[in-house]
Amino acid sequence: MEQKRTGLSYVFTLAKEERGKLSLGMLLAVFSSALSFGPYLVVYQILLLIIKQEVTLPAMLGWAGIGIAAAVLQAILTSFAGICSHTAAFNTMHRIKVRVLEHMSKFNLGFFQEHAPGQIKTTLFDDVDRIETFLAHSTLELAQAIVVPLMMFIFMLRLNWIMALIMLVPMILGIAIPMALMGRYPDLTDEFAGDTEKLNASANEFITAMPVIKMYHLTAEKFEQYRNSLKIYTDCWIKMCESSCNPLSIALVVLDSAILFTLPVGGWLYLRDSLSAASYLLFILLTMCFFTSFLNMVTIAMQSMELGSGLDNVKKIMDMETMKSGQQTLSQTGCYGIDFDNVTFNYTQGGKDALSDVDIHLEPGSLNAFVGPSGAGKTTAVQLLGRYWDVSSGTIKIGGVPVTELQTENLSDLTAFVFQDVFLLEDTLLENIRMGTDATEEQVRQAAKAAQIDDFIMSLPKGYATRIGDEGVKLSGGQQQRISIARAILKDAPIVVFDEATSYSDIENEHKIQLALQNLLRGKTTIMIAHRLHTIRNADKIVVFQDGRVVEQGTHDELIASGSTYSHMWDTYTRETIGEE
Repeated sequence: MEQKRTGLSYVFTLAKEERGKLSLGMLLAVFSSALSFGPYLVVYQILLLIIKQEVTLPAMLGWAGIGIAAAVLQAILTSFAGICSHTAAFNTMHRIKVRVLEHMSKFNLGFFQEHAPGQIKTTLFDDVDRIETFLAHSTLELAQAIVVPLMMFIFMLRLNWIMALIMLVPMILGIAIPMALMGRYPDLTDEFAGDTEKLNASANEFITAMPVIKMYHLTAEKFEQYRNSLKIYTDCWIKMCESSCNPLSIALVVLDSAILFTLPVGGWLYLRDSLSAASYLLFILLTMCFFTSFLNMVTIAMQSMELGSGLDNVKKIMDMETMKSGQQTLSQTGCYGIDFDNVTFNYTQGGKDALSDVDIHLEPGSLNAFVGPSGAGKTTAVQLLGRYWDVSSGTIKIGGVPVTELQTENLSDLTAFVFQDVFLLEDTLLENIRMGTDATEEQVRQAAKAAQIDDFIMSLPKGYATRIGDEGVKLSGGQQQRISIARAILKDAPIVVFDEATSYSDIENEHKIQLALQNLLRGKTTIMIAHRLHTIRNADKIVVFQDGRVVEQGTHDELIASGSTYSHMWDTYTRETIGEE
């Protein structure tokens, strides 16, 4: 297997489809940069004419015309070089983002719970955008900074090798000293990338928590996590500035004062008749523009350090193992049982088990309930069924086939999940229920009726064409939940998982949804995670979780008769419910 490369070589690996455009852009940039010396050479030739007292109008106009032509051609080449590099950069950025998204789509869904949205956003946008900026601009500057000075140095060596070597002195001082002083900068760029991720994550959390923040009259300054993240980000930015300002200042001063090296040495050589007056003037003119490219090299070096931290994040994503898809498939129209065979799972290797030795058998077409205190392992169990993560040991089977042996798409077709936290697109209600399927509007309406949301939708002026989100109608928690239930009903998967699916509903709508679900879920294997125990009294099987283990299984009446864990839970629940009433 080919070893993946890092650094600038990795950038060009990512941009391999656009190497032709990049190479052409860099070549045009070299010619353009070479033409930038044209005006200086024209001035040199005019000075020669003046020294030799051979000034004539045709000669002056001729050299002026050459200078103007060089400037016009330089502008044209610069434009075409920019077009090539920017086209290559944007195409590469698009490919990288698509590639990263496609790769991430093959991860276990648990990845998106373990990584904050701000962290993913930083990698997908900020880090990839750095690559685009580097390819669009820095590649041209890099070509100019390397090739053009090399060409000019060879030319100057032939003109006078002593003066050519003298011109290397400010170059060495102007680049070597700043780079030596910026030893901490690469570490700071890594730190800065991490701080940016944390800031984006806390900013996202701050925005999400805005209703609570407004309710308690909090400000950004009082939102501690955001304030701390912002302070750390700012402190790191200041350290980066302090680490780079002095070295850059030294580079700027040394390279801009290069004439202090060439002027006295050239004068000394001229007085010894080792350098002609014309060559002396040419070296002075070239000194004024020769070192601009080297200053660009310092800037490019800094950009490459900043780019490196972003590349590390992109590479980490691309190097992560994807969820391995099986080869077997089951029909979406079938009816399947579910088996948890001695399942153990922990989120971190060596950490505490979230589930331990879980054995459950759910009959095909049965209604099942998972109950237990918060953190007992109920949600983890159903997430393992959908391969949010893969089990640490043991096997989960659907219809006798381990979920790891099912094709990923097939597993998705077989299961429908309705969680408490509902995600809605900023689109029409029709598309939010349809969710990319080819269902007709009538089929969508039937699902919405079953989820007890059709009456509300039809009461809106635009009905199912009503948009939701910032530019449309706002939905309550219960309404959002019923939209999510309608999605699951429309999907018509043989296995349905509800995680407190009626938690936001009032008693009347909760009762209607329960009645609808009893009819619509007939023949489907259903798992309901419930805290409202009265909603699952008629379940075919109730599985009681405690501390990551299954402590009881049975029907409501059987578990009540046992007088054990579920019985105590029921007694507590009924007392609290009566107390509330």
